[in-house]
Parts: sequence; C-alpha cells; structure tokens
Amino acid sequence: MASDHVPGVEVLTGIRLRNAIEEAKALPRRDCFGGLRRHLAHPAGKVVLLSGLRRTGKTVMAKQACAELPEAELERTALLNISQGRAVSSLPVYALVDDLYDDGYRCFIVDENTSMIDFPAWAKAMADGPAARGCRIVLLGRDSLSMWLARREFLEGRCNEIRTTRIPFHEWRRLLGSGGQRLTVKDYVRCGGILDFDGLAADPALVSEAACSFRDAASVDFYVYSAIALNIQNALARHASGTGFGSLRPLWEEGRLAEAIARVVQDQNHALAQQALRRRFAQSGFFEAYKAAGELDRKSKACVTARKEAVLQAIEDRLCLAEEGIAITRKESETILKYLRRINVFEDADVLLMPSTNPEKRRGLPLYEEKTRTLQTQPGIRSGQMQLACGIVWNILHINGSPIAKQDFLRASTSVVEGQMLEDTVFADLKDILPEDCRLCRLEWDAEPGESAEFDVAVIDERNPSAPRTSLFEVKHADAMRGEATKHLKNRQAIAQVSEAFGKIVSRTVVYNGPTRRRAVLWVKADEFLGAIGSDPEAALFPQLS
Repeated sequence: MASDHVPGVEVLTGIRLRNAIEEAKALPRRDCFGGLRRHLAHPAGKVVLLSGLRRTGKTVMAKQACAELPEAELERTALLNISQGRAVSSLPVYALVDDLYDDGYRCFIVDENTSMIDFPAWAKAMADGPAARGCRIVLLGRDSLSMWLARREFLEGRCNEIRTTRIPFHEWRRLLGSGGQRLTVKDYVRCGGILDFDGLAADPALVSEAACSFRDAASVDFYVYSAIALNIQNALARHASGTGFGSLRPLWEEGRLAEAIARVVQDQNHALAQQALRRRFAQSGFFEAYKAAGELDRKSKACVTARKEAVLQAIEDRLCLAEEGIAITRKESETILKYLRRINVFEDADVLLMPSTNPEKRRGLPLYEEKTRTLQTQPGIRSGQMQLACGIVWNILHINGSPIAKQDFLRASTSVVEGQMLEDTVFADLKDILPEDCRLCRLEWDAEPGESAEFDVAVIDERNPSAPRTSLFEVKHADAMRGEATKHLKNRQAIAQVSEAFGKIVSRTVVYNGPTRRRAVLWVKADEFLGAIGSDPEAALFPQLS
C-alpha cells in the first residue's frame, strides 16, 4: 500500500510496520498496557482512545501492541502516522482507511490523529464504520482534551479510554530503571512525570525531543507550553463553533490563550509554594524554620521580624504575579483549571477540616467540614516552577535586608517545597490504588494551639460497615528519625477524635527518607513504601498490619 494516498499521512504495513515496531518490543510495558492488549484481543465494536500528555508512552504502547499480535493479525494491521505540522482533513483519511479495509486490513492504529482539523467527526466515523464492522481501532494523540471532547460529544457508548498522563513512582522507576540505574523518590520529586530523566542517557525510543523534558527550568516551561497549553488551545480551535469554551473564546481570538493557560499552571504551583513558605516564615522569628540554613545574628533577626508583614505581602504579590504577564479574569482562570483537570494536569484531593481536639469545645459541632486542595500529577513541572518561586522569595528577602547566603536559603527553602511534593506523591500514589468504599483525605484542625493536630494522609476504610478502620500517615522530607514527626500520631485526643469519627485506627506510619524502623509508630523509607505500592496495595494502605 503506497504511503502517498493522502498528503501528510504515512501508512506502515507489512515489513515497514515490522521494522517500525522492532525497537519498542523489548521496552518495558506501562501498567495500563493490559487494557490495550485486551481491546485488541476482543474489540467489542468500539474504538480505543489512547490519550495523555507528551512523553508518557502512547506511541511506544501502540507499537508494543502491534508486536504482540499473532502473525496473521499483524499481516492485517496498518499503522497510520499523521503529520503534526500539516492540516489534514478527516475525509480523505477515512477514504484511505476504507481502501485498506477493502484490501483486507482489519486493525488500524492511528497516531497523532488529533492533528486532523475535524478530529471529532473523524473519530465518530471510525466508531460507526470500521469499529462497528468488527475492526480493531486505536486512536492516539497528544491533544487529550480533544479526545475528551470527542468522547463526550460523539463517542458516548462507542469507545473505551486509556489515559497515560499519570505515572506513579513505582511505575516510573520500573520503566526508566530497567537499564540498571536505581532511581529514588528524590529523583521522582525533582523531575518525575514523563519518561525521561536527566540522570539517564536519552533513549530515542522513549525520548524523541531532548528539549521537551524536565531537565531545567527552560525545558519545564517548554513542556507546559507545548504539551499542556497548546493541548487546550488546539482543542478550542477544533470546537470553535461550540459553546463549551464560552469565556475563553476572547483569549483564543486574540491569540493569548496558550499564554493564559501556561500562566494558570504557573500560578497554581506558585500558590502552593507561597502557602508552604509563608506558613514556615510566619512562625516564630520568621527564619526559625530555616535553622539548616544557618543561624542569623540578633540584629538580623530583629530587622527581618520588624519587616515581616511587609515582606510576606511582597512575597504573596510576587508569587501571584498580580502585575506581570497576561491579565486573566477569575472566570477565565476557573474555566482553564476545569480543562487542566480534564487532561489530568491537576487533580483534586480531599481535605477534612476538624473541630478542636478538646471534646468539650467540639460538643454539638459537625464532625468535619469538607474542602479540596490541588495535586500536580507531574512532579517535574511543580519542582521546576517551585524552585523558581523560591528564587523570587530570596530576591525579595535580599532586597529587604536579609544577609542569608542565596545558596543556603535556596537549599533550605527548596527542601520545604520538596517536602510538600513528597506528601503529594504519597497521596496521589495511594489514591491510584484506593479500593471502593475507602476514602483518602488529609485531616486538618482549625483550632487553638494545643487543641489541634494534622495528618498528611488518612485512609478511611468502610468496606466492612460494622467495623470501619483508619490508617494515618505523616510524610517528612527528612533522612533521620525526629521525635516531632510523630507528635500528632501520638496525640491521644486527636487519635480518639479520629477513631470516633471514622473508625478504629489500626495503622500509624511516618514516610520519610531514612531506613525503615518498626516502633509503636512505623517509620518506613519512602523509596521502599512507594516502590511497593503497585505490587501490594493493601500493605501500602495499612502498612502496620503488613
């Protein structure tokens, strides 16, 4: 079959297809690969949407799926590569597939299909035509929002979807550590989330563009723009006649949408840095939380303390970028965030706000109030943008008279940020394996000193309604055991309150970077804990019982 039936579309069959998939055969499989394998074995009259951000393994998965087909099926398989740089209409591509069908082909894997101008109509035609006739159809592309919209508007009941954006630590380490290098949670916190790591030589089968990685701040910015911002902008361009993007249309028409989306991603990550740093700075003497950076002399402390509120406000204003870059309304920001969640850039995490641990003071009050916080699914993005945020904070402090050395400050402040990111990693990886009738949340107390506590992660297990149980976690970015890490886990009033609200506490664990030690409270090494989540989920949810 000639490859020039449709300009901008390459067709691989026979020996050319075998050559194209050869390199991918030996690479390790994504955890979600089983779903693709099952679909190709039992197509069930539906198309499969293989969606996810760049560098998360979609094309490699498709080639591996081809490699596992029986020889007779591979002979009837066509891999179509659509050019990313050309405007391709779906009608001639559909005619090409029809010709291939007449020639006996029954499995069609179409890469970069979201590059087509009218992708949603094309996806519907593939579902109603070849898939309905029993063909195996796999559609993959980087614009995962276009896929979500096509599924919602045209493919309801006609498709299955496999999402690749989220790569938990245990899978990331397995995929990139297959060459023998031992990757750690610290590596993942710094640049995890795509199939690339700056400590490894780039494998062209996994890494096609060195610039699109998390190797430095510039590469993070490029990824946010090319893989996330253009993802949403391209989806909008294909749905310009619809109404779903109402408040974003002016940004698109003015050519400012991609910049606005990148700004919202940055603002979200800077806001988290702001919260973590402000909370630490606002405590006693402003710099007491940063003893690791060296003690300030009395005069310097007095100077910083006197200017604390002004400095904190400057930090907040600068990190929120209130006067820089593109102006975005609250409504536009909320709409962009909604679509960022749709393509799995951000996820919501539950937070339960508890009343006082003092039984008398909480009498008659609700057990808790619900709110949410935001998780970034790709740690490398957050790491790059939070480190930039820490640099902004240092510049403000330096201007305001702090004599602390920049490298000392950045080392200490990024440690605080990485601690927050480690907590988010534990939360997100546990969320991935959470069974039905279990809930994952953070527990916080908004109460007076001495009547409060905080648990970074709580697993509430209601699978047995007559005997609910709870597992509590503290997450610390530290290499040594420190007594203050367990103060909430040993708070008798808080423990009693949680037991009363959610069921008996059967496991109390500190996840940190030191060696595993079994005590009344279990201390477990983060690499060990997160690395085993995929193989033994129940032990991860209730580690003291394992």
